[in-house]
Amino acid sequence: MEHYKGRHIGCAPGTHHALALLVDRNVNDRESVLDFGAHSGALLERLRDIGFFRLTGADLDNTRFDVPGGCFLKVDLNGPFDEGISARYSLITATDVIEHLNSPREFLTRARNLLRDDGYIGLSLPNIAFWEGRLKFMLTGEHWGFGERNYRSQRHISPVTKEQMFLMMQEIGLEVVASKTAGSFSTWLRRLIFAPLYLPIRLFGGPWTFGESAIYLAKKVEPDSNLEMPTHYVDRWQGIPDRIGLDITSG
Repeated sequence: MEHYKGRHIGCAPGTHHALALLVDRNVNDRESVLDFGAHSGALLERLRDIGFFRLTGADLDNTRFDVPGGCFLKVDLNGPFDEGISARYSLITATDVIEHLNSPREFLTRARNLLRDDGYIGLSLPNIAFWEGRLKFMLTGEHWGFGERNYRSQRHISPVTKEQMFLMMQEIGLEVVASKTAGSFSTWLRRLIFAPLYLPIRLFGGPWTFGESAIYLAKKVEPDSNLEMPTHYVDRWQGIPDRIGLDITSG
């Protein structure tokens, strides 16, 4: 595991650093940041070092949070958490949070509500396109990082592909301005053993075959109505309850 200024980081080493670089290159307004799943506050400290000065962490557990001058909010991200927060933020972050939630779409929608009009959201989650994940899916049909062990021990319940993330954000009203993969729990010995495979894997699989975390930075924009539910589906479903009720009554 990785640490930053003595604070434990709960995701793959290199993930926070990569996200902070994307933020540093793209976000100019650094007045405020809200970090969901803040844990010890390591990411907030890193963001403070690149110019953010109103720091707020949010999590279910406040026993590990240690950010001098920072605020803490206790929130349940599976509920209507935005309804209890009146402030609006320049940046919202959530590293390795979405995969634990019942509805990533609802989380992103509610997080967007807390952004300023020109605000950004940065997040990470397991990269299921990682080369080991592709092998696992080929052999077992299961996503890397989302098997029974991960479900039971870490509650990894919501995998999201790169294409799904782009489309979901576009529909909600978040435009991806930067994305990449980074982070690895691999030891030096493991990397040495598999090193001969890296070049052919990269050539045939592309850049998203490396890095255990998928990282996205998106800006708040207007939702894309072209991606809403098709009208013919809505019309069909709206009629189903009435027909069921009639069938039951007549029976």
